[in-house]
Amino acid sequence: MERINRLKSSIVNKKETYFLFITLFGYILAYIDPFELEVLPHFTNLLLRGGIFISSIYFIAKNFEIVKERKYVIIYFLLFYIFYIIKVIYSFQNFYFIPKTFQGFKESFYYFGLIVIPLPVLALLSLNYQKVDFKKFYRIVFYFFLIILGINLLFIGKPNGNRSGIFRSYYILTGHYGLSLVFISLFSYLFLNKNKKIYLLGIVLGCVPMFVSAARSPVLTFFLILLVFFILINKRKYWFYLSIGVILSIFSLFVIYINGLGDDIVFFKRINAAIFQQNGSGRSYYLNKGIDIFINNPWFGGRVLFEDGTYPHNLFVDVLMSTGVLGMILFIIYFKFVIQNFIKILKNIYKYKERGILAFFFFQYFILIQTSGNIYSSFEFWYFGAAIIGLGYINLTNEEIKSSNSCGNTTGNY
Repeated sequence: MERINRLKSSIVNKKETYFLFITLFGYILAYIDPFELEVLPHFTNLLLRGGIFISSIYFIAKNFEIVKERKYVIIYFLLFYIFYIIKVIYSFQNFYFIPKTFQGFKESFYYFGLIVIPLPVLALLSLNYQKVDFKKFYRIVFYFFLIILGINLLFIGKPNGNRSGIFRSYYILTGHYGLSLVFISLFSYLFLNKNKKIYLLGIVLGCVPMFVSAARSPVLTFFLILLVFFILINKRKYWFYLSIGVILSIFSLFVIYINGLGDDIVFFKRINAAIFQQNGSGRSYYLNKGIDIFINNPWFGGRVLFEDGTYPHNLFVDVLMSTGVLGMILFIIYFKFVIQNFIKILKNIYKYKERGILAFFFFQYFILIQTSGNIYSSFEFWYFGAAIIGLGYINLTNEEIKSSNSCGNTTGNY
């Protein structure tokens, strides 16, 4: 009974910490389905999304004073997002879509666009990050990925195994789950001076789904994150290691490509096709198609999805295609807050400590949405962007929260 009471007390006292974790990462639990049970994952998803939705309302109401202090960034988000929703509804009513797939992606939009994204983003924007125990948060995130990817390893090579492992999610996202564990482990070594062997295990376990999924986006993002790591550290030996690593990787891939050694391995086939054959799996077609729609509808944009429900596979082209110049202006005004705080965190990465890991999660999904995903389904991009803005309101000593309005004046002390 005493343990239960302590657990209840911990949850109540650290509710911001648990809300942040569940909102940013809890959804992955609903994608775990190694035995293809179908019913259980859907029930888990309903439970998690419902809990996040209700919790978001609670934190928005609880932090209403913070909402008022951060009203400008919230207003800018809502202006863009409401305009986008209007364009979606208009598109569904006025453009042709293939009947066979229309109902499916229409329901997908209403689920992600109206339930999954808006309220949690507002809650994350208005959350009091001063109350988040980031040391605990960091440990939970690390062991969460370590455990689920450890379980995932058990299903590699099993009859029901596939490029997504134990996950029901798209294979690209599975690769990004692995990437998450890799860069958390590297962050622990490079910025937190943690030399425990368990982080080496984390790197190994994270590399497995990156390799098995054979997705190219996690590999690209890994090198970009590594580049940012080394820019922040700025030591000659790390630049030397990176240069040698890149040269050896390209040389090895070239040898494998020329000799056909990786023809039966999906990872090498896809990576080599991208590097040596400029094969982007048809993404250039979708990109150009989205640009054409924007050119024909420059001010307010045209349709939000192509006839078959596909999209440009690039965030900025998606914004232009869907909402035109007006929508891009609204998006940039909001996105400016994200970039400003992202840069602030990177510049002070050693002072932000465990909190700084959120910047790299945002960076990961920002890169992903340039090659896959779209405005309404890439909720990770919106979530981490909102968290970056909220985190930027904490000053470096964590004694008070400072924010700057558009004129650069300090507002609020909460």
